[in-house]
Amino acid sequence: MADLDLGQTRTKGWRLISGGAAYTLALPWQADKVVFNNITDWTGTAGNLPVSVWFRNETDAAEAYQQQVIDSAAGSSFNFLNPTTNGFTVADTSGGATDNERLISAVSQADPCVITTSAVHGYQTDQIIRITDLGPLAPTARGMDELNNIRARITVLNTTTFSLQDPMTDDNIDSTNFVTWVAGGRVNLETRVLALNHPQTGVYSPSNPYNPNAFIYDEITYQLTAGTDIMATDGDRFVITAIAYGEYEDLGDIG
Repeated sequence: MADLDLGQTRTKGWRLISGGAAYTLALPWQADKVVFNNITDWTGTAGNLPVSVWFRNETDAAEAYQQQVIDSAAGSSFNFLNPTTNGFTVADTSGGATDNERLISAVSQADPCVITTSAVHGYQTDQIIRITDLGPLAPTARGMDELNNIRARITVLNTTTFSLQDPMTDDNIDSTNFVTWVAGGRVNLETRVLALNHPQTGVYSPSNPYNPNAFIYDEITYQLTAGTDIMATDGDRFVITAIAYGEYEDLGDIG
């Protein structure tokens, strides 16, 4: 998400007529909630499923909650179901560098600051990353408050470590006096590119001119497949709403 979109809720709606088969919906961004309203099923017919809802990272393998009509006379009595098959399935297609997100396993208090990832990061020197999920706002403080949600250029040290530089000045990011890292945090690769924008090495001359690599974006395509339990009967009319939360705060167990 671009910096200008941070903190802003996004919504988009669609209309469609079901073909009676599973359907894959292409989303303009990573949605947090998608609601399929089956307008045809907004009746008092018992067994109809007028509402199906998907929440990102919040449900079982079927990833669907459905509201079912159970009173065929009144049409106002409903039951909530969690289908075990043919519900929603995330169908995102990966783009750019593989494994864009990595979990943090250590952060040094040093100049430059060095981050260690819990698995091989697969990044390259001079790529831009964003650091998230650090700081004091999690249910348990995670430390390195000063790094939370910053952008940085990286210098790869080995397969699981890299140092941080300011993306504008190239100065090393000095974390010597930052809040000590405790646990957690994520690294998100921001420059999902097929070729880094690096010039070739060597002395430039008429026979060896400046010739940077092509800078090619290959973005992730966000998709959600609605199974046959969602899409119901051929000819059913749907209104669909997708929502991306501007802010999402985990308050933990308040009990």
